[in-house]
Amino acid sequence: MSIEIRPLDTSTLLGMYRDVPRPDNYFRSVFTQSVFASPEEFIDFGKITEQRKLAPLVVPTAQGRPIYSESSRAYRFKPAYVKPKDPVSPERAIKRRPDENIFSPSQLTPLARFLRIVGDIMRAHREAIENRMEWLAAQAVIHGKVTLEGPDYPTTVVDFERDPNHTVTLTAPGAIWSNPDAPIIDQVNEWIETVRRAEFGGAVNRITLGRNVVGPFLKNKQVIEQMDTQYRGVNGDVNRGLRSGAFTEYLGRISGTEIWTTSDWYTKPDGSQGIHMPEDGVLLSSPAVNLVECYGAILDSAANLQALPVFPKMWENQDPSVTYLMHQSAPLAVPVNPNATLFATVL
Repeated sequence: MSIEIRPLDTSTLLGMYRDVPRPDNYFRSVFTQSVFASPEEFIDFGKITEQRKLAPLVVPTAQGRPIYSESSRAYRFKPAYVKPKDPVSPERAIKRRPDENIFSPSQLTPLARFLRIVGDIMRAHREAIENRMEWLAAQAVIHGKVTLEGPDYPTTVVDFERDPNHTVTLTAPGAIWSNPDAPIIDQVNEWIETVRRAEFGGAVNRITLGRNVVGPFLKNKQVIEQMDTQYRGVNGDVNRGLRSGAFTEYLGRISGTEIWTTSDWYTKPDGSQGIHMPEDGVLLSSPAVNLVECYGAILDSAANLQALPVFPKMWENQDPSVTYLMHQSAPLAVPVNPNATLFATVL
């Protein structure tokens, strides 16, 4: 009895892709509020500037005065393209897989192995695409811009026009956080005010610490005072004992502002490791940042130029005989209100 192995159609691949669990990424899970798929290769959106005008004073018998006006701004961004592709060769479908019992007759047919291999490749592709989107989200909220570069992609900076004052570097010996007497609470309050008063800013409700910042932060005198119940007007509850050791960890809160740390890492295309959150930095953020996961159109005739976040594709090569599985995506994370974040290098 012959076994016919055919490439799976797009509908089947999309169903399998949806069933593959997505990574639980910190920056995407915290800041992403919506997903937008563009029918074009560009991402377009507009913003309307609001003003706090006072109603003009008039006598009761005077005519009403018009006060409504609006100014809008249009933005256009072009996302980069990703195309992970791997072969499903015939010899892989006839060899036992690691999870098969070597002491009993195999219960898997070559077709069943083929489908499992497809599932494994699909999981790897999804993780790679999701990890890239996490990197894009982290760059957008931390730096207010993202530098796109690759072996087959010219270096391009996508600038979301965050106010330059929202990127801070401490240099004075008495100000850097390695000094236990540094006025950390005073500095953070100043930065919170900067974010609150900024155009399209917002109220900060979360502070994210880089890996190297956690120790100095917990040893700082002003921070310790916030947890001393003998002082009036303080309201702090931060874990200064043993920690869980997880890549992303909730440390506590001070006056309603949550304190987190993350040291989640990724593998670059060249094999080296990187870390999403700069180790010597602190990120202040407001939910008003409104991060949107955007996807440009798939530039493939088989996809009919649809607005899809990810387009899976499978085809056969006759000589040599091999089946290819590829996923295409044009992702970009866009902070609609980049001034709702502030990043400071504190060490």
